[in-house]
Amino acid sequence: MHTPPRFADRLLQLVCAPHRLEEVQGDLYEEFAYQVRRIGLRRARWRYWWDVLGFVKPFRIKRKPTVRHRDEFTSTPLFAMDMLRNYLAIALRQLWKNQLFSALNIIGLTVGLAVSTFIALYVWHEFHYDRFEPFAERTYRILSVTKYGGDEVTVMGLHESFGREVKRQIPEVEQVVRWSDGMGDMVLQSDVNHRFKEENIGFADASILPALGFKLLLGDAKTALSEPGRIILTRKLSEKYFGNQNPIGKTVLFDKHFPLTVSAVLDDLPTNSVIGFNGLVSLSSMPTLGPNQQGAFKGGGFLMTYLVLRPGASASAVERKLQKVKADVKYADISASYFLEPLPSLHLDSQSESKDTRQTLYILLTIALIILALAIINYVSLTTARATQRAKEVGIRKAIGGQRRELVGQFFLESFLATTLAFGLSLALLQVIFPWANHALDLHMDNRILTQGPYWGLMLALWLSCSLLAGGYPALFLSGFRPALVLKGTTNVRYAGAGLRRMFTTVQFTACVGLLICSIVLYTQMRFLRSKNLGINRAQVVAIFIDSDMASQFPAFRDAIRQWAGSGNVAITNTRLFTNQIPLWFLETAKTKKQLMVNAFAVDKSFFDMMGVRWQYRPAGWETGSITKDLTVYNQTLMKEAGIVGNPFQQAAPVTGQPANGVVADFHVRSLHGPVSPMRLTVLSDTSHSILADGGYLLVRLKPQTDIPKAVAQLKTTYDRSHPSAPFDYYFLDEAYDKLYAKEERLARLFNGFTALTLLVACLGLLGLMTFSVEARTKEIGVRKVLGASVTSIVTLLSKDFIKLILLAIVIASPLAWYAMNKWLQGFAYKIDIAWWVFALAGGLVTGIALLTVSVQSIKAALMNPVRSLRSTE
Repeated sequence: MHTPPRFADRLLQLVCAPHRLEEVQGDLYEEFAYQVRRIGLRRARWRYWWDVLGFVKPFRIKRKPTVRHRDEFTSTPLFAMDMLRNYLAIALRQLWKNQLFSALNIIGLTVGLAVSTFIALYVWHEFHYDRFEPFAERTYRILSVTKYGGDEVTVMGLHESFGREVKRQIPEVEQVVRWSDGMGDMVLQSDVNHRFKEENIGFADASILPALGFKLLLGDAKTALSEPGRIILTRKLSEKYFGNQNPIGKTVLFDKHFPLTVSAVLDDLPTNSVIGFNGLVSLSSMPTLGPNQQGAFKGGGFLMTYLVLRPGASASAVERKLQKVKADVKYADISASYFLEPLPSLHLDSQSESKDTRQTLYILLTIALIILALAIINYVSLTTARATQRAKEVGIRKAIGGQRRELVGQFFLESFLATTLAFGLSLALLQVIFPWANHALDLHMDNRILTQGPYWGLMLALWLSCSLLAGGYPALFLSGFRPALVLKGTTNVRYAGAGLRRMFTTVQFTACVGLLICSIVLYTQMRFLRSKNLGINRAQVVAIFIDSDMASQFPAFRDAIRQWAGSGNVAITNTRLFTNQIPLWFLETAKTKKQLMVNAFAVDKSFFDMMGVRWQYRPAGWETGSITKDLTVYNQTLMKEAGIVGNPFQQAAPVTGQPANGVVADFHVRSLHGPVSPMRLTVLSDTSHSILADGGYLLVRLKPQTDIPKAVAQLKTTYDRSHPSAPFDYYFLDEAYDKLYAKEERLARLFNGFTALTLLVACLGLLGLMTFSVEARTKEIGVRKVLGASVTSIVTLLSKDFIKLILLAIVIASPLAWYAMNKWLQGFAYKIDIAWWVFALAGGLVTGIALLTVSVQSIKAALMNPVRSLRSTE
């Protein structure tokens, strides 16, 4: 279609009075169309310029009229109740009349709002850790940093005396809060029927409750931890041991022997806090709770120490004074440096934690914005695509005196109504999916967040933003049709906004392809981690905890398990493999003088064959029978760091005073984020006493095809026959290994879910656009069929434009996704290479889904009777 010169139109708008512009411009457009047919386009353009310049006369120059003429009509105020009622009726009629498009719009917006809100809540939750405490802005944690082996070693645990001396020596410190999340799992017992092994039973000063603002359901915060022999329980633990009874004053046995009095019950702790526990024992109780607790209290660095500074105190000044604090420190390195970390920053920005949490949150927030943007894009695309059916309505309303601002108001109200319906549905959907998604994704978000102000503020902001963004462009676009051209049919609005819709479709499928590539890479890397040979066979191995009190019963229990499982399927170790509880020793090599952080633990002789650990150099006399003395075995990595090559028996000890009795091939007992650590294994001759001094684990390999629940039940029955003082506790090595990648697993599940939702939203929009395309080309399809076009050719005709856009999206998304995932993979010492088939698979899947989506409507259109098509009045 030919259009008049744009700058001539601009000039006309400048010089013509507003109330005459539409009438004059319509006449000039009609004259221009006539002249194009008569004298050609170029001459018609010059003629149009001449007509516009001829119109520039003094009495017609644009000015604000001082006297209203009778022929100047007036309009109803935009926000009059009658007008709003009319707009609402039209909006409801439009939603009901176009049920398919209304459903696609509302479903897309509902999914976009619900999912993006869920992600936004999680991101808000993570960014607002530890802001509820009454003194959060002036509370700091002390972090100790020292150099070892060329690396910085950060230590959060400090000796008990350090906090006391800080409070005494630094006047800027108002309060000192010391606490520990526990010394490992601990057995609690309230009676013979309520005995359980609990984790995170910690120790703390009395100051922890008032300083950190934890809410008590029962008890007095000032005295709850002020004396020895006291314990406070969380609500969950209180109900577990005492049901609905008031537990205050009742007794629980700590570590099977030591009675403690329940002094308070805590309300459920906030989930957005780095401070978490199931129970707290008064710190002054530790010296009375057995040799292990007493030893840790006297010589261990186990307490996280927080300082509440006085108002106006300088954190940097206090930090400098920390370097000069003199304390009775038997654990901490006196050469260490001390730093203060603000409490609200610990979750994301602590030196002791991984730095990838913040990056993950930014990724999730980006995905939330993408999903919401795709939903809004769908609405805009489908609304502008339906412009053909609204053009005549706009033309008639303008011709009878309707003003553009009234039409903008009407279309905004339609958008507002659609987004409000979607908003209400998203609220209901979010309430339904929140508990399930929270549990499935292991996000640890509290349901209370759905009742807090930020949640409702976020929902209100999203609602208003979506209403404005989704309604803005369609309202301006639809209200801008020129009535003279529309009513005379001299303009074709069918293709108006087509370029924008093509761009929107490309953006949608670029996001889909990119997320799908990321999901495939995440899945492939996780599969690689699970299937990689670790140098140790963890499959079908159950580890049963053996308490130190069970030393006398252990030989009989071990022999019974050997008889049940086979002697070659049972081994013993003193540590919890594939967890963060493996002891770490600081050793210096004798030859190279390197300072190493060494994984050190004890095992029995059968451990090596049972777990499939390969020998490089076996100890002398290993095959002849049982060992008579403790042996020291190192792995290849430690020998390499010690500068020892070849037979270790003919060389000096790798570590002073600790010669090598054997060398094993490297094997992993931690995650594959890092390389194999130097390792020292002590092979003990007397496992009943040496390994079980502080507790240990009996490793049992179950036979293939074993009924796991039945086997565990049999193991428990055998264990209970020994009349142990601790309850039966076990874990599987392969499950523990999988938990080392909990963050990556959660990220993979998030990407899988978001990819599916993004594809759903994009396909809803594609279905709507294809439906519109078929409606707009109904007559064309009928003519082609009459002229002999095949069904295949018509389907190809309708689908090819969309497929081109999807191929373009694949080209754009592939390098972006490769860059993002290649950067993510750098966090692993062992990783996959991103192969070409990842991009081919993602592109093929998205293309296939898109083809399936468009084929439904295109095949239906191709099979339509051409007679019905040609009878169409559109």
